[in-house]
Amino acid sequence: MTDIQLHNLKVDIFNQAKIYIETLREFAPFGSTILNNEITPLGYYSDEEIVDSNNAIEILQQQLSKKIKANLIEAGAVAFDVIANFKNGDGISEKRDALCLKISKDGENWSEEYFPYLIIEGECIWK
Repeated sequence: MTDIQLHNLKVDIFNQAKIYIETLREFAPFGSTILNNEITPLGYYSDEEIVDSNNAIEILQQQLSKKIKANLIEAGAVAFDVIANFKNGDGISEKRDALCLKISKDGENWSEEYFPYLIIEGECIWK
């Protein structure tokens, strides 16, 4: 997988998350896969009224890991909404809404990155 493919996978996740954030103000865990430069969204469905996010994240990661190991996809990503501590411009830690993005290219190791965001006049702004 090239850096460009990885970048495109991230862009796809950010675009999906932005829609969810701007329309729903939050979102359940979701994912995307990449194979031969084609990105495919991956959702999580539950009959429960309230989604157990930890369970959904685990199930999505397991599904993606199996597909990567079977060479059905080149990489997978899982994204979910969190509240995390970030330092502001003055170096003071404050809680902020953020997207957590987990990516795996081998089905074993998952990198984890956090991307804070603000909603300003109904628009999601990545910080």
